[in-house]
Amino acid sequence: MMKKILCLMALSLHLTAGHAQQNGDARKVLDATAAQITGKGGVKADFKADSFSGGNLQGSASGTMCIQGEKFQMTTPDMITWYNGETQWSYVKANEEVNVSVPTPEERQSMNPYAFVNLYKDGYDYTIKETTLRGKPCYEVTLTAKDKRKSLRTIILDIDQRTYAPMCVRMQQRDNGNWTRIAIHQFHTGQSFKAAVFEFNPKDFPQAEIIDLR
Repeated sequence: MMKKILCLMALSLHLTAGHAQQNGDARKVLDATAAQITGKGGVKADFKADSFSGGNLQGSASGTMCIQGEKFQMTTPDMITWYNGETQWSYVKANEEVNVSVPTPEERQSMNPYAFVNLYKDGYDYTIKETTLRGKPCYEVTLTAKDKRKSLRTIILDIDQRTYAPMCVRMQQRDNGNWTRIAIHQFHTGQSFKAAVFEFNPKDFPQAEIIDLR
């Protein structure tokens, strides 16, 4: 399942901590990053996801993601997922199956590394510090859920200080305490996508078995 592929994380990054800043500064950085993602046009990025459970690596996946608003399309070597804002299609290449579903808000959050754009504005406390990631100065913003019942307990964002582009997103699940790390590369804004990019076209996969889970 795509959710398993994207619920991948690493418990730590090799970061150099800087001076802590006030929460108001964290909000300004998050607002600037959200503006990058939700601005005119869409976003296209390459990513690498790693997952740990109990300190043990569970799996890795790399791929490309196209995002426009709540819509997204994600391609990995094993799977392609389309979400048009309502319906999700997940094509499993190994067995040529397409699972059709309507994901819950929690499921969308776990699949979309940019879900924090809507999350941080309500229900989270945040702190910020300056650090370095992949040789670039960045802000490390930590979001902590006020409500312990939220599915995402902690979200840590590494944001490029110069461009405010997200470089890495780490998320901790409430139920099992597992973490997901999604490292973001080749981040491009202002992209133009046709609506068809976010919808499964059965003509492109004539041999696929469609399993409707709605």
